[in-house]
This record gives sequence, structure tokens and C-alpha cells, in this order.
Amino acid sequence: MLIRRKLTEVAIDSVTDYLKEKFEKLKLLDLDKDGVRDVDQIIEILTRCGQLAKEAFEMTDFQKLAAGLDQIIGGTQVIRSAVNAEKLAAVGSELTQGLKKLGELAQLGIVEMKERGEA
Repeated sequence: MLIRRKLTEVAIDSVTDYLKEKFEKLKLLDLDKDGVRDVDQIIEILTRCGQLAKEAFEMTDFQKLAAGLDQIIGGTQVIRSAVNAEKLAAVGSELTQGLKKLGELAQLGIVEMKERGEA
């Protein structure tokens, strides 16, 4: 766990440093031509984001996260065992057939009304 945490911190630092280096090159540009190099603000934001990402990672309790996921999986198994899949499938099949029949009857009703000239 400690090795993974350190590797993640190093990766975050590497990405942050890489982005800082690229933005340092952009510092020479004044893209909006206002005389102020706005990229310094971006570097500051990246530095803060990198630090906050490390802090968030350090504060994550992976044991609790794993326990919560285990509870979710267990809960879905309990839900699955509580539902009678055969009866639910039968309801779905009956509903499909019923809706199909209602559609047919509605279509026949429309034809009947057109033939009588009521539509």
C-alpha cells in the first residue's frame, strides 16, 4: 500500500513537473496581447491541483472503499435472490403480448373509423 502511494505521488509529481516545463515555454508568449503573461496563473493552478490530488489520494481509505464495494456486490446478490426471475420474465412476456394486441386493436379501430368516415 505504501509503495503504491509513493508511486502515485511520484507519477503526480512527474506529470505536474512535465506540465510546468511546457507552460514555462509558453510564458514567453502574451497570447492576449495585454502585456501580462497569464501562464503564471496556470502554473500556480497546476501546482495546487497536484498537491490537492496527492492529499486526496493520501486521505483515501482503500480498505473502506473495498469493504463498501464488497457490500454493494453482496447487496446485488441479495436483491437477485429476492426476485423470482421466472415470474418476472412471465410478466414481461405477457406485457409484451398485451401491448402488441392493444396495438393491433387500435390499428383496427383506426381502419374502422376511416371506413365509416368518422376520422
